[in-house]
Amino acid sequence: MNLPEILQWIQYGQKTGTLVVERRGVVKKVFVEEGQIVAASSNDPREYLGQILVCFGWLTEGQLKTAFQRQRITRKLLGQVLTDEFDLSEHKVFQALIMKIEETVYNIFLWEEGRFIYYEGLRDLAEHDRVKTALSIDQILFEGARRVDELREFRRAFPDDRVVFKIKPSADTPIDFQSNPLVGKIFDLIDGKKNLQRILLDSHAPEYLGYEAIGKLYWGDVIEALDRVQHARSNAKSIDYQTDLLKAAEFFKMKRYEEAHRIIEEFVLERPDNEEGQTLFGAIREAYRRSLYETCPPGMVPVLSTDIRNLNEEIYSGKDGYLASRINGEWDVKSLIMISPMGELKSLETLKRLRDEGVITFKEPKGEAR
Repeated sequence: MNLPEILQWIQYGQKTGTLVVERRGVVKKVFVEEGQIVAASSNDPREYLGQILVCFGWLTEGQLKTAFQRQRITRKLLGQVLTDEFDLSEHKVFQALIMKIEETVYNIFLWEEGRFIYYEGLRDLAEHDRVKTALSIDQILFEGARRVDELREFRRAFPDDRVVFKIKPSADTPIDFQSNPLVGKIFDLIDGKKNLQRILLDSHAPEYLGYEAIGKLYWGDVIEALDRVQHARSNAKSIDYQTDLLKAAEFFKMKRYEEAHRIIEEFVLERPDNEEGQTLFGAIREAYRRSLYETCPPGMVPVLSTDIRNLNEEIYSGKDGYLASRINGEWDVKSLIMISPMGELKSLETLKRLRDEGVITFKEPKGEAR
């Protein structure tokens, strides 16, 4: 079944239950009541409430980090911490919650494959996570189809996130940034050096909304592409899937977790229905995560070994540059992961790569670099 078929089945059956979808470690839950969507959750960092608030300028990265720390100490809900201590209105938090639920569901339409299971009943749904006015599945289906069509058009023009944009010298900006704050934010981030991947990370935008904003600027004749890079990855599929699975398992036993993770991640991308592969993927991913924390301990503070302006173009333009630009000699690894839209594993991989390339070192919170 594809996603529209699943949602129509839920709608016509007036179902009350929990739809769980999964792809490559990303797990989303969609909670439905009498055939309408009342809540959604995701472990994709781009769809967290805090990221939405930063994206639309209602919170800074520093405030988000502090809010998470206060949440840990006070054990309050994040929304309550934000309204009590950061002067955010309940209306703004509620707006962000609606966006979070919508983007969590809409972005499933962009998946080309995945797995799902449906449970009767609203499993583990906290009352504060549900919206007062349910979302119509008809509305979700219409908007989801529109997004798929528009993203397909965008990808025909720009198949790779390494493309770099610059502002047109004679650009006349007919776009009303007041009514399109995200478009204005992304416009301000375009400098002729950062690639699309880096711009989306800097903006903290959910996946589709970031591409949509770039598309408005590009087809509005405000920006132009400096380069269009094709993925280096081969389209050739692995022929002997069982050999790949055994190879990943062997690297796992040898504690060569990075290599094991690379192989098994590719395997589950090509074979999402393989239960053995999914089980191994989970075990390898967890072992890889622990090994990365051994290299980049959560309490250690990254320190730049050079001025940020001296980073080479390749490091500066992409996700490595995103994290490098947030390193201030005060925030520890754990804090950087909290604010990063890349999520835990990708952030740790990036920090390790920056360390291996000599861009950063680590120091104790009040100690010397090492």
